[in-house]
Amino acid sequence: YLIVRYYAISNESKENMIALAWVIFGGVVLGVIAFCYLIVRYYTDRNESEPLPTWTTVIGLALTLLSVFLIPVDIYSVSSSQDSSGNLIISAEDLEARSQSVKILYYVLYSSILAFAFGIIPFAYFYYEEADEDVSIRQKIWAGCKYTIFLILIVFIFLGIGLFMFYVKPGDKPTSTENAKEWLAKFGQITVLESSISFAVACLTVIGYVGWISYTAYGLSAFPISIIRGKKHIAEEVSDLSSNLDLTREKATAIQSRYLSGGKKMSKRDQSELDLLKRRERILARQTTRLRSEATGWRKIWAAVRPFMFLFGIVFILFSILIVISILLTNIDKAMYAYNFCGAQCGFILAYPQIFNPLNETLTILSQYFPLDYVLLGAIIMYIFFTTLAGIIHIGVRFLWINLYKIRAHSTPPQGLLLACVILMFSILCLNMEITTLAPQYAYFGSQKWFNVTSDKPQVCNLDAPPGKCTMTQIGTFVNQISVRTNFFGIIFFYATWVFVVTFLIGIVVAFFKAKPSNVEAREDDSDSDEGV
Repeated sequence: YLIVRYYAISNESKENMIALAWVIFGGVVLGVIAFCYLIVRYYTDRNESEPLPTWTTVIGLALTLLSVFLIPVDIYSVSSSQDSSGNLIISAEDLEARSQSVKILYYVLYSSILAFAFGIIPFAYFYYEEADEDVSIRQKIWAGCKYTIFLILIVFIFLGIGLFMFYVKPGDKPTSTENAKEWLAKFGQITVLESSISFAVACLTVIGYVGWISYTAYGLSAFPISIIRGKKHIAEEVSDLSSNLDLTREKATAIQSRYLSGGKKMSKRDQSELDLLKRRERILARQTTRLRSEATGWRKIWAAVRPFMFLFGIVFILFSILIVISILLTNIDKAMYAYNFCGAQCGFILAYPQIFNPLNETLTILSQYFPLDYVLLGAIIMYIFFTTLAGIIHIGVRFLWINLYKIRAHSTPPQGLLLACVILMFSILCLNMEITTLAPQYAYFGSQKWFNVTSDKPQVCNLDAPPGKCTMTQIGTFVNQISVRTNFFGIIFFYATWVFVVTFLIGIVVAFFKAKPSNVEAREDDSDSDEGV
């Protein structure tokens, strides 16, 4: 109904539609919080659920997702300020007020993300680590603060460097036009607080690219391919488990049969082997029983819908390829044409896309029919969230080669959830930067146009247009301020994107040739010790 009403309104009343954008964003806020809570509850270990880690994870994830879901509102706030000919339909003061409101919300969200990533989440992690009946609440708080101080110090160092960078003015940039010089001067207009926060967020994003390159890139390939290939057939696994169980029992019986006469004491070697076989027998028996019980009920329903899941997998892998191709095309565009604007000295800012980018074109067209672009970008955001989560589930929460935690439904300890939350937060934060690569025209100017008196016709807004005729989005301004003032961040983002694409291609090969996952999940209650089994 709202979309139909939107199509019916005239340019004179279009300026009032910004209220609809904020109403939709308000609904998204509630939906994101509810979604994050359900996701966290689904993976939380039912026996170890604690309010502090749970709600810390929920709020941390929600803040990061909202920073990306704010982007379509940001774009609409500037796109709806013009008519189809590029003429302003609101006053310059109202446009400035809109931009300032969006900017303030961005910086509030980014500041909150910094606080959670380096303060609240580490505190909750170490607070829970001290959970014991003999430990008082004061001791838990002290433990949480003691181990978090170092991370908070890192944040203050980032903010301090950002403060220092405010007083270090960027040198002259090699630009080709007067309009480009004016845009660069505009990117240099930044306050002390904005300089500090933007530098800290850029540092956090560099760290986040580790998760973006590993978990997100691999998840974009592994998630749809795992749906296409499915898991091992339950009947085959039950048969294999039963065969292994029978073989284990036969070996145990053979050892026991040597000592049936009772005249000979069992050797230490045979006793150790018998204990090992008994433990293995208990594990196999429990896994067989559990798998047979799961072969009924919802598993039968899953088997019935399996052909449709195959089709979903095909759609998802095509969607993943579309996302990666769009990112790749923009990076190629930057490599070929960014030097026409300023090149590496401005962090590979692209003045305007010259290579066709399917997602960029689609989102730019849909931005004229808000909230259709919100729906598509929202789908991309949620898809990237789920693929990153799938990457974490496949790879596990690791430090280099050390597997710290496995993320499993109803079996993930609070510490594992908190660390997974940090990975997701950092990866989704990268999407704030990558949105200008995924859809540069859409992210910078939306559907804005400006009237060129020379050609006597409206033209698409870009960095070759006069700054007074076009209004860049706050997300575009934020990313470009980082790239212009500290171009090494832009260079890192540019080359990290190439690594992301390569990792995605490698992930496709690995996911296709990797053995199908088992339906049997190892559990802590399978035996007292799984060592040697």
